[in-house]
Amino acid sequence: MTGDLREQPRCAGRIAFLKLAVVAVIAGAALMSACSQPSDSQQTAAQQQQAADEQTRKEADEKAWADAEKTGTVAAYTAYLQNFGAGAHVSEASQRIVALNEQARKAADEKAWADAEKAGTAAAYTAYIQNFGGGAHAAQARQRIAELSRKEADDKAWADAVRAGTAAAFTAYTQNFSAGAHVAEARQRLAALDEQARKDADDKAWADAEKVGTAAAFTGYVQKFGSGAHVAEARQRLAALDEQARKDAEEKAWAEAEKAGTAAAFTGYVQKFGSGAHVAEARQRVAALETQGRREVPSIDIQKTCQAAAGAMVSLMGGTTTEQDVNACLDSEQKARDQIVKDRATYSAADKKQCMRTDNYLPSYVEWLTCLEMERDVRKMERPEQFGAGPWTLPKVRPAINTAGR
Repeated sequence: MTGDLREQPRCAGRIAFLKLAVVAVIAGAALMSACSQPSDSQQTAAQQQQAADEQTRKEADEKAWADAEKTGTVAAYTAYLQNFGAGAHVSEASQRIVALNEQARKAADEKAWADAEKAGTAAAYTAYIQNFGGGAHAAQARQRIAELSRKEADDKAWADAVRAGTAAAFTAYTQNFSAGAHVAEARQRLAALDEQARKDADDKAWADAEKVGTAAAFTGYVQKFGSGAHVAEARQRLAALDEQARKDAEEKAWAEAEKAGTAAAFTGYVQKFGSGAHVAEARQRVAALETQGRREVPSIDIQKTCQAAAGAMVSLMGGTTTEQDVNACLDSEQKARDQIVKDRATYSAADKKQCMRTDNYLPSYVEWLTCLEMERDVRKMERPEQFGAGPWTLPKVRPAINTAGR
């Protein structure tokens, strides 16, 4: 009981403490609620501070933008974007960065192209394409590479052709590189080689003609090389050979005429060589032989003979004697006499004695000539060592003489 009494003051104290605590809590809450409600002055100050901060931000933004524009570099615009990601100039800064990067790309492209052009090699143009495959000069670079490849092949083919130095090599070059850098020179080389080949062939043909030394050889040269270097000389050689051949033929003919020693032989020489070296002498020989022959051939009164012959024909055939018949007989007799005079050297003395008889009744030159020719031809046939053993056929008397004399 006593214990319970002692515990009662303690419980009352605790309850009082708890009541005080609750009151304190409520008072504190009320106090805190009163403090959380700002006054109008506090709100105005806050707004002013916010406006000042916004102005400061804007000023910093504009200053940063002005600095970036002043610098004008990608780095400056990038720094602006990093510092003012929501700034007023973010879009323009991004555009400036894109424009500057494009400009830098173009500048690098142009510089790389200028370097490639300066080098002028296939390797330089290939490097440009590798670095700027979509650059402004990519197509031109590829064209230059193709041109350089073609030029390299052209130069190599030309060097090979020059090294070979033959017409076939230069012809092959012009066929493979019809628009090549050396086509004109290749054609000049071909023309020079053709001309040299023609000259060599000309000189060889001339040397061969000179070696043979005949008219046929020189004529063949002229026919093959009508405008050759030796045509004039070839014609001179031909003229000289022709002249020599003519002289040789003339001398041979003269020697044969002298050997024969007849008027016919000398007359034949004159007819064949009208301007020969022995024409004057041949004519003198003919005149002398004819003069001598006329002295040796007895004279016949052919007028009397022809008149008698014409009368005999009238007796046999009837009719009358005409002047035409007598004239034909006279012409035949005169021709027969001239032939006897001309060929008298070919008749033997025995034959002339036997045939040329003036004591016959009405002697006739036609009959004498027939007799002389027959005897002469018979004597020729009697030489077996020259003509063989026979048989022989006697020559026919000339129809003109027979007709005219009968």
